[in-house]
This record gives sequence, structure tokens and C-alpha cells, in this order.
Amino acid sequence: MRGTARATSCQFQATCHSQAGGTRGKGGDPYMYGRYTQDLGTFAKDEAARLRLQEGDTPRPRRPSELLEYTQGRCAPCRVCALQCQRFLISKVGEDWVFLILLGLVMALVSWAMDFAIATCLQAQKWMYGGLDTNVLLQYMAWVTYPTVLITFSAGFTQILAPQAVGSGIPEMKTILRGVVLKEYLTLKTFVAKVIGLTCALGSGMPLGKEGPFVHIASMCAALLSRFLSLFGGFYENEARNIEMLAAACAVGVGCCFAAPIGGVLFSIEVTSTFFAVRNYWRGFFAATFSAFIFRVLAVWNKDEETITALFKTRFRLDFPFDLQELPAFAVIGIASGFGGALFVYLNRKIVQFMRRQKTINRFLMKKRLLFPALVTLIISTLTFPPGFGQFMAGQLTQKDTLVTLFDNQTWAKQGISDEFEYLGILEAWRHPRSNVFVTLVVFILMKFWMSALATTIPVPCGAFMPVFVIGAAFGRLVGESMAAWFPDGIHTDSNIYRIVPGGYAVVGAAALSGAVTHTVSTAVIVFELTGQISHILPVMIAVILANAVAQSLQPSLYDSIIRIKKLPYLPELGWGHHEKYSVRVEDIMVRDIRYVTLNCKYRDLQQVLHSTKMKNLPLVESAESMILLGSIERTQVGALLSSQLSPQRRLLALRQKVLSEDGHRLSDSSIRFQVRGAAVLGDAWSECPPPLSPYHPIPHRSAQRPPRAPLERTGEGEKSHSCPQTKFNKFIYI
Repeated sequence: MRGTARATSCQFQATCHSQAGGTRGKGGDPYMYGRYTQDLGTFAKDEAARLRLQEGDTPRPRRPSELLEYTQGRCAPCRVCALQCQRFLISKVGEDWVFLILLGLVMALVSWAMDFAIATCLQAQKWMYGGLDTNVLLQYMAWVTYPTVLITFSAGFTQILAPQAVGSGIPEMKTILRGVVLKEYLTLKTFVAKVIGLTCALGSGMPLGKEGPFVHIASMCAALLSRFLSLFGGFYENEARNIEMLAAACAVGVGCCFAAPIGGVLFSIEVTSTFFAVRNYWRGFFAATFSAFIFRVLAVWNKDEETITALFKTRFRLDFPFDLQELPAFAVIGIASGFGGALFVYLNRKIVQFMRRQKTINRFLMKKRLLFPALVTLIISTLTFPPGFGQFMAGQLTQKDTLVTLFDNQTWAKQGISDEFEYLGILEAWRHPRSNVFVTLVVFILMKFWMSALATTIPVPCGAFMPVFVIGAAFGRLVGESMAAWFPDGIHTDSNIYRIVPGGYAVVGAAALSGAVTHTVSTAVIVFELTGQISHILPVMIAVILANAVAQSLQPSLYDSIIRIKKLPYLPELGWGHHEKYSVRVEDIMVRDIRYVTLNCKYRDLQQVLHSTKMKNLPLVESAESMILLGSIERTQVGALLSSQLSPQRRLLALRQKVLSEDGHRLSDSSIRFQVRGAAVLGDAWSECPPPLSPYHPIPHRSAQRPPRAPLERTGEGEKSHSCPQTKFNKFIYI
């Protein structure tokens, strides 16, 4: 078969050269363009048929039809048709689009079910809080106890079932897509722990996000689907195939979380991939679009929405969304968001490092694993209690309600006209009789900033994208309200008066701060799909690019920071100011004085290597002179080899062999006793006797010859046998 393929290749090359050479006389360059008169597939088939005829191969007889057993009886046509349909469906299961549809459908159902459960939990908290309005102390107890119980349950359930489900999951996916095998992060137990733990964590009302965990959930769903579909055929058992599906699953996670398929694909490429295969582009778009569509259709079916719209629909004016003189304000938002994103990453990392470096605290928290999440939840819930300090920071609003109010079209500050803006509905939370909206926004930003940095360190499934997104929207709203207060009539110089829209500033701030924390530009596209507002595309892009430029020069992204904290096998990109490290060679940082194993080493050498080093893996080289690396071997395997080869039984056999080689004659029956077992084949008899080994001889290779066999003995019954000599010795020889 290999020779046939080689011959076909040579024939094809010769034909191509001859055909291309015909164009040389016409002035064309045959090596640049060439001229092919036949398709490659057709040519290969013709060549294969010709070579078969030359070799005298006769075509194989056709197998009898496998449907003959179904062609008997009354319902024979129905049975044949059903069997053919079954085979057709099974054959189509291996198609990419079937897998992507299943992935998008499952993730849309999971996302919708989780959102429904989270909304129910938050509604239950509001119901408990509102039903106890006659007693402030009971309100406080209900407000604090409810999230503490949910967070504690989430932490305990995750720790017991699958500790790998803790955290975002994007750092692990970055590592997996780089080629590192982390199988325990893509199991069914981790999937269940992630879904239930994330639902309880978000239902508690803590400043946590779902975007990062959904990327991990979608990746686990893709891995489980690949294992299930591999039952129909081995197509999805290919490791490269699974990596491609994981790349598409990362886009599905963002798409079904925010109903943003385009931004999800771009975000997954920026966050999880260093080198992206273009052939996976359509897979990500197809699966993310289908998942986002089903996710929004389920919202319409549940009568949460009237039709398929953006998740946080805004209605900014389109004829004149902003003035060019407002661009410096948008640039200020981007630069400030860059510093804020770097500070958030720094604060998050310092909190984790402080908890780990304090040995007393670390030892205490390791024994009381549920105490830290319960304590953090208690502190945050106390500070957000609405009748208490929460009244200065809109503490009773959930993250979704907060975004809806921050993206509001109207201006909250005084507009310089007779009628002042009326706070209606959930907007009432931002109004305080003893302070204005600016104080409320500043307190909200400062408190939510450190609360989110602290809450994301809780050992529960959680992300940080949504809290940062909300903080950025609040900062943008603060700048927008300030601009509206400074320029109540707008800054347009023509006769038309267009007032400033603070909601547009909130959109810019949300995209800028989230992009600075994650080091991505695709957050701009996510914002457009979330709000359905593309009129602010220019200020959003300016702010996001400036925020990324500032943040990347100061700190790594949040996901790279977590990778460094967890010490995952991943090499992050070098930031600004570290370009001199590009010239560092491997030999400058590698350890040279290490112990190794050669092909011709002896058992004594192996023992010396094991005693002189504690490395878990030992390098295997060809020889000490060439030092060509052939591979590695685990220390445990070397120890097991020495234990089996240098056991007392093996040493006894080695000594017997030495005695037999020194004595040229057969030993007497008094010293050696032969056991007759009736073996008929010499090779089988000697296979029961392990070859004698000397601890001073090199390790034998597989190709080594067997030792000389002992002569055959004829027993009294006339049977021939071959057995191992067994000699009694009083002493053993040790190395």
C-alpha cells in the first residue's frame, strides 16, 4: 500500500512537471503557476486503478447485501427503510454542524435555567426583606443570613464534589488550549459542581459574574458531548478534534451568557487563544449564534420579553448621539479605566497572596474552609443593607437592575430647567434626601470596587467580568452626569440644542473598564450587542483602546494574574517594559547539573542516581558523550525496576548462572535438583524462567539473546522436560 502511494505520487509529479514544462515555450513560468489538466482526486483514482491492473490484482467479490435478512416478510420495505434511515442518522452524527447544534442547544437551556433559578433566589430575598418591614433587626437578619447560607452551601458543595470548579475557569481553558492536559477540569462532576455552585453564588446577590464560568461550563459540555458522540464512531476521539470543539465552546459560553455571538467569538479568540485556526471561525459563529438565538427565544417563550431584543436595550438618539467636543471626555474615561483595571487586578492578587503568606491565617482557614466565604459574605451584606449604609450606594439593586438604571436615557442631575427629573421605579434607589446623585455614584464605585476584588477570591464558581462591567458603567455615568451638569444645554454650537446623554457615557465606561481588566478589545462589540446601541461605536473604541494601552503597561490581565497565582503551566505574553527578556536563551535559565540515565548504564548507576537526586522524572540520554535526549522515565518506575531485578530471587538465579558457567560439567544431583513438569517445547519451558541477571552487568535490551539453555534430562518415565535449576545456598551476594 505504501509503495502504491509512493508510485502514485511520483507519477503525479512527473505528469505535473511535463504539463508545466509545456508552457515554458510560451513565456510562462511553470514553477510559479503551472498548468494542470486533471483534478488531483481523479488522477489519483486513475493511477491507483492502473497500478492494480499492473500488479494483477483482481477486484474483490462483492459482499452479499446486509439487508437480505430484512427483505423477508410482510413489512420488509418498512424495515429496510427504517434501517437505512437509522444508518443515515448515525452517519450524520459525526458531522460538525450536528455537534455544534447540540452544543448550542444544551448551553442555551443551561443558561436559561440558571438565569431563572438565580432570578427566583433574588426574588425570594426581596420577598423576605419586604415582608419584615415592621422590624429593622429582622430585616437585617434576613438580608444577611440568606446570602451567607447560599454562599456557604456553594463553597461546601463545590469543595466536596469537585474543587476544580472553583473560580472562573478561563485561566484553565487558556492552559488547556495551549496543549496542557487538565482532564479533571472537563469531567461530569466538575460540570455539576460548576452549574449548581454558580447558581447559588449568583443567587446570593454577591458582586460576582457568570461570564467566565460559562466559558468553562461550555467547554465541559463540549468535552462530554464529544465522549458521548464517540460511541457512534471514533471520529471525536481525536485529540486535535476535541481542541477545535473546545475553541468553539468558549465562544458559545459568552454567546449564551450575554446573547452576544459576535462579541463572544472575538472574546474567546482574544482570551483563550494565542494562535487561532481560521477553520474554527465558522464553528464558533455558528454555535454561538444558535445558542444566543435559542437563549432569547426561551425568554420570549417564558414571556419575559415581547420579542428578541438586546439584553439591556437602550434608546439613545441616533440623529446626533454625541458631539465631537465630547471625545476628550471619552478619552479621559478610557485612560482612567486603564488605571482602574490595573488597580483591580493588583488588588485581587494582593488579597490572595496575603491570605496565602500569612501562615496562621492560612492554617486556620484550611481547617475552617467555609469560614472565609461566610465571613466575606457577611461583611458585604452588612455594608449593602438598604436601611443602613446601603442607602448611599443603591444597595437594594441587583446587578441587572443596576445596569438597567445606569444605561437610562435621561439625566439624573438638575438640567437647568423648571421641572426636575422624577425618579420612578427602580431609579428611586439612586436618590437620597441628604445627598445628591454624585455622592451616591462615588460611594457606589469605591465600595463596589474593593467588594468585587474581595468577593472574587471566595472559593466558589464565580467570574469578575460582570462586577467590573457594572463598576465601569457607574464610572461612565458619573462622568456623564458631570458633563451634563457643566453643560446643561449641551455643547453643540449650531442652532439645534442636543443635551448630553449620560447613558452613553455609562456604555463607554463599562466597555473600557472590562476591557482593561481582561486586556481585550472585543468588549466593545459585546457592549454593542448587549445594548443594541451602535451609535457610540467611535467613543467606545477610543476608550477601550486607551484603557488597554494603559492597563497592559501596568499589570497583566486578570486571567494571566490568576494563572500566575495558581502556577499553571502557561507562558504569558511579555508586557511593556519587559522586551529585554525576549533575548533570554533557554541555556541562561536551565539547570545543567542534573542526574541522567544512559542506555548502557548498570544497576549500580541507577541506584546511585536515585540516591543522589529527588527528581520525579529522570532524563534518558543516548550516552554520556553525545548527551542526545531520548525521553524521560519516572522515578517510581526506575525504583520498581530495581526492586524486581535486584530481588533475592533474581540474585540467586544470577549466582546459579555463574556457577554453571564456571563448572564445565553437569552438577551432581545432590547439589542441583531438576523438576520434571512435562513441558514439550523448549521455548515455553524457558519462558517460565526469567533470564539470570547480574547486578554488575548492563541492563539487557529487548533484542538481547537468551542465555544458553541447560541440557535436557530424561526421566524414568521417558519424558523430556526442561526446568530451572534450583540450588540451595546459605548466603546471598549483595552489591
